[in-house]
Formats: sequence, C-alpha cells, structure tokens
Amino acid sequence: MFNKKFMIEKSQNIFSSDNLSVPTLHDTQSRIGQVQSVIYVFLGLFIIMSVNAWWQGDTKWLVDGLVVVFFLIGLLTFLTCDTSNIVAGMTLWTVIIFASSKAFYYDGLYDTSLILYPCVLIFASLLGGMTMIIPLSCYMLASFYFFAYAISIDLVEPKVLTDYSSWTKATDMSLILGVYGMGILLISGYIKALILRLTEQNQRYDIIKTNSEKRIMFDELTGLPNAEKCKLDLDELFNNIPKDSSMLGFVTLHMNNFNWINSTLGHSFGDQVLNSVADRFLKLQDDQTYVYRTSGIEFTFIKRVADFETLRNFCHQTIRQTILPLSISEYDFELNCALGVAVAPFDGHTFEELNRKASFAVYKAREEEPNCYHFYESDMEAAINKRINMNQELKTAIKQQEFELYYQPIVNLATNQFVGAEALIRWRKNGILIPPNEFISVAEETGLIVEIGRWVLETACTECAKWQKNGLKGITVAVNLSPLQFKRGNLPNHVFRALQNAKLDPSLLELEITESLFIDDVKNIEQQIFLMVERGIYFAIDDFGTGYSNLNYLSKFNASTLKIDMSFVQGMWGNLQQQHIVNAIIKMSHLMELENVAEGVEDAETAAILKAQGCVYGQGYYWSKPLPAAEFVKLAQSEINVS
Repeated sequence: MFNKKFMIEKSQNIFSSDNLSVPTLHDTQSRIGQVQSVIYVFLGLFIIMSVNAWWQGDTKWLVDGLVVVFFLIGLLTFLTCDTSNIVAGMTLWTVIIFASSKAFYYDGLYDTSLILYPCVLIFASLLGGMTMIIPLSCYMLASFYFFAYAISIDLVEPKVLTDYSSWTKATDMSLILGVYGMGILLISGYIKALILRLTEQNQRYDIIKTNSEKRIMFDELTGLPNAEKCKLDLDELFNNIPKDSSMLGFVTLHMNNFNWINSTLGHSFGDQVLNSVADRFLKLQDDQTYVYRTSGIEFTFIKRVADFETLRNFCHQTIRQTILPLSISEYDFELNCALGVAVAPFDGHTFEELNRKASFAVYKAREEEPNCYHFYESDMEAAINKRINMNQELKTAIKQQEFELYYQPIVNLATNQFVGAEALIRWRKNGILIPPNEFISVAEETGLIVEIGRWVLETACTECAKWQKNGLKGITVAVNLSPLQFKRGNLPNHVFRALQNAKLDPSLLELEITESLFIDDVKNIEQQIFLMVERGIYFAIDDFGTGYSNLNYLSKFNASTLKIDMSFVQGMWGNLQQQHIVNAIIKMSHLMELENVAEGVEDAETAAILKAQGCVYGQGYYWSKPLPAAEFVKLAQSEINVS
C-alpha cells in the first residue's frame, strides 16, 4: 500500500547514486538509432563514391563501392539490441579497410581516401568508446608506416612527386592523427559528462514529478487514491464503459462519529482509525470496485454493477466492514456510518454531478437510522436547497427580529398551581407562525442557533422579571440550550449578562439540556455548568429516557430536575408498560433527590396517574398550549385569583 513512509523511502532509494542509470548512450533504443545513423552516413558516402566511379568510368572501384553499399544494407537487417555492438564494429572496420585498400592501390600516404580515418575515429568515440578507438587507431598508425615501407620498396607508386620522405610523412600523419584522436576523446568525454548530468537531472525531475503526482493523486495518510484520482479514473471508466446494461455506482461513505473520536481521543488516534478503516476497504477492491478517500471523514467507492440489487448488496457489505468493532491502543469502539449512492448514467456523467448527488443521499441517510444507505432521489436536492434558502431567511429573521417566545405552564400536580413556564421559540414569517421543528435543525447545522439562543435567553429573562412585578412572584422560566452554545466556552458570560440586564434572580432561571450534550467535550461542559450552578441557576435534563441515559451525568452536572419525555407520558392511560417505565423514572428521581416534570400531559386521567405515582410537576395541553407572553400572564394571573 502506498503511504507517506513508503513515499519517502522510495524517493531516497531512487535518488541514491546506485540507482541512477547510465547515460542514454547505453539505452538500447538510443543505441540502435545511433548505429543506424552512422550506417546511413556511410551508405550515402559510398553511394556517392560509386556514382562518381561510374561517371569516371572506373569499373573496379564502382564494383567495390557497390559491394560495400550492399554489405552495409545487410548489416542494417541484422541490427538488433543484441547485435548493435557487432554491427557497429563491422561497419567501422569495413570503412577503414576500404579506405586503406584504396590508398594502397592508388597513392598510398597521399591518397584522399585516408581522410576517412578521422571520420571513423569520431564515430568510434560515439559508438564504442575506447574499446573501438584503440584497435582502430593502432590499425591506422600501422597502415601509415606500411604505406611508407611500400613506397620505399616501390610496391606503391604515388603519382605525387616530392622530395618529402615517406617515413617522415607517415610520422607526421601519425602525430596529427594522435592529436586529432586526443581531441576527439576530450570532446567526447565532455559530451558524455554533459549527457550524464542532463540524464541525472532528467531522472531527478521524473522522480520529483512522479512523487508530486502521487501527492496530488493519493492521500498521504492512508495511501488511498484521492478525489483528483477519482475524477481521472471516472473519466477513463466512462470512456471505456461497455455498451451494455452495466452501471457505475458512486457510493459516498460518511463516518458519523469520527469527529467525536478525533476530538476526545486525539488526532493521532484518529489517524490510526482512518488507516484501519482504509485497510478494511481495500479488501473490497477488485477489478470492478475502486476505493478512494475523498475528504477527511468520507470515502468513495466506484462500483461497476449489472443491476441495482448488486449495488445494494455492496452497500450492505461496506456497512458491515465499517461497523466491525475496532480495538486500538486499549480502546474498543465501533464506528457508525451513512452511505449515499448515485448511479451513472442515470444521475450524471461527471465526478462533480455524481459526488454532489451522492452527498445529498448521504445527508438523507444521516437523518435516518445509523448505518444505513440511501439512493439519490430528485426531491432530495429540492429539500437541501430549501434548507439552504431557510438558512438565508433565518439570518434575515435575526436582523428583523421575526422570532417570538411562547410560554407553556409547568404545573404542580398536587396543588394544580402554576410554578413556572417553558420558553418555546416561534418564527413569524410573513404573518405565518413557523414551529421550531421546521427551522431549529437548520439553525444548529449552520451555527445560527448560538445567536438565536442568546436572544431567547435574554428575552426569557426579561419576561420572567416582568412576571415578578405583575403578581407572579416565584414563577420560574425554563430555557432550552443547544450543545453548540457550549462549544465556544463563553455561555456562562451570556447567561450572567442576561440575568444582570433583566435584574432577575438566578434561582428563577432553569436551563434545559438534553442527554446528547454529554457525549462531546465533557470536561468543558462540566466546567461551564459548574460556574452557572454556583451562581444559583438550576439545570434540568430534558427528554430523559430517549438519549444516553447515563445516570452518572445527573450528579456530575448538578442536574436538579428530570423532565420525563412525552413519548413515555402520552398513551399511559390503558398502557401498563408505559406506566411502569414512567413509575421507574419517578422513583429513581426521588432516590436521587431530583425534581421531576412529566411532559406531554394531555388529559386528566394521565395527570391523575402521574400524581398517584409521585410525579411532582406536569406540563402539557391539559393545562394550556404554548401561549404568547401577554396571554400567558393573563392565564397565570387568573389561576392565582381562582386559587
């Protein structure tokens, strides 16, 4: 598997001198090309010489020239990677022997054919180096003195008449050839050194380019291909897709609880988790399946399938691999995930289209139960766009103060008197009242809940302070808090400022939190709650029984009240099992010296059962629906007057 360590080690190995290849002169393809070029040069030369011999009527040298031409053509046919050295040697020796034989039959040391000697040395340095230059040079030097000897015994009769000694001329030509040869060696050495440097630089560039492409195309942590590689592979798959009924499934897997693992156990631990999960996903890969890490907590699979059933089975298989228990550094835990599926060609033909639609499907799957998958449907996009538009509308609502607070009474079951009220937000948009379940989730996703929550807190405290002055002495107000309000760590300051501005006694404020708050950043939340409890503010656990129900949190976070979720309370009449559950919660609250409030009381029978079981307070439509502030005050005052 490709990973960061592998990349570094591989890079170091490739850059070492042992792995740098020899210059391109020794490259087989380049070598064949060089030999071919030299043969073509000499072919051209001998063809011209043959034409010239024919023109001059020299039949002997015409035949010799043509023989050499056909011989060189024959060498070309035998030229391969294995025979390149032999063919190069035979070519040069053929030329040098031809030149020396022509000189012997004509003018010896004065024959123009000896001009071929330096040319042969140049090509020898190119094709074979010292292994060719030394024997050829020795042959050339020997031929000079042989011609001098032949001239001295009249074996060769040059047409040039001179008093210049043939032995002296042979020596001069040998010296000139030696100097020429040394010059060729020096120049060829410089050229080879330059080629070596250029080759090394080119190899280093190729290595850097390769590693850069790997960093661009692969995830450094897991070694899996990334989104960029996925784009390229997808384009290639579309180009090569067979013209049959096969489809491409684009599956995006989102790890729902990974951020919690990362924040509580540390990034190093999170990296180990990602590597372990990546190893599992690699086991799913085959010639029809490709896996990628396309973002921090998302993996993508491209799966070629024949039908939707095969794709569904793959989704189930992927989920099973994801949720298998993990054991890392003495921690045992399970991941949960959500899968979104887009199918090509029905949902698109590009990475951007498929990724966007698979993300919509992931979002839908996350809204449902954990560890499930969802195929893209066209109405998802409309729903997401609606949420995006709502986000903009919420920002406008904050600026234009379109929110209102409604209050639902909390009643003492023993005396049937109002003891407090829960503040519930409403959004009046264009004259229409929008309930919180339609916009609170959007506000939490976008972070606007922090600003909205601050307004709710300030408004509720101000209203409660007015109640105290309007004859509703001791009536408390309960305000719901979002986990996001704890994130920044300055919630106590906002609460204290709201109480101070409203001049409200802290004991009249109760803050409601849900059990889900306790699974993230527990220490930070505990510190903030402790500061507020120390000032006399009360805390209630809302919707108790539907979340994590960790009893340790009740004492750890100084909770003073349990609010029994309405899902247990509604339908108690005639349902013994529901009654037993509620009775158990009430008894537990008594043992822990906690107050209890039953939510969702809608009839007298339910209220009577709760009272009989020892429940202290109730809240629900049996007494009143949530009311605007002014109407709540009137109702509360009338209850006091009646009592």
